[in-house]
Amino acid sequence: PNGTPMSPRKTILRELSRAQARSGPIHTRPSAIAGFSDNPEKYQKAVNELLQARLVEGRRDDEGHMAISLNERRITEVQRELRPIWARPAVWATIAVVAAVGAGLAI
Repeated sequence: PNGTPMSPRKTILRELSRAQARSGPIHTRPSAIAGFSDNPEKYQKAVNELLQARLVEGRRDDEGHMAISLNERRITEVQRELRPIWARPAVWATIAVVAAVGAGLAI
């Protein structure tokens, strides 16, 4: 939306989240996700990281290809990862500390 490309990890989570919102929990081949064909190595690495973190689940589809879906038991963590950077409490805490230090130095 703002012109900056998302990381493969965030792109995968967002695509799976959108698909789930439309159709309920469905398994999608990673290669069907936008951006995968442009940089398959990065996307495959992201898929592996998401599987390891258990944010997504993998299984074989009807044709024997790997397909992934969001892990229903980890939706809270998925939503946390999809939050914009400015909506994260740690970012605001860092800004507050930097502002406080800056104000202290200005005295």
